[in-house]
Amino acid sequence: MTDLTAIAAAWIADWNAHDVEKILSHYAEDVVFHSPKIALRTKGEKTFFTSREELRPYFSFAFHIRPHLRFTLLNICQDRQGLALIYQDETGATATELMDLNQQGQVVFARVLYDR
Repeated sequence: MTDLTAIAAAWIADWNAHDVEKILSHYAEDVVFHSPKIALRTKGEKTFFTSREELRPYFSFAFHIRPHLRFTLLNICQDRQGLALIYQDETGATATELMDLNQQGQVVFARVLYDR
């Protein structure tokens, strides 16, 4: 498996650069992505996405509504399947993103947990 510290650093850097295409490159084409914010953004129609293409407008919208979005990595936890990134945003809110990775180091399953 790829160096998880490098994956985490690149993921944070790409989010902080607001580069949607680079962010998407961290995710497999058929990623399953869970977040409670999906239900809010889709008005309850969906609770998760099942492709990188579904993530593109979702991530782009985040930068539209939060132009100063910035993440600070607090910690990395790992196991044989992948990692969990614990990070804080520019408002002080903390999130944990659990990521299962494929052999190429791309996220195949993600679940985001928020403290607020």
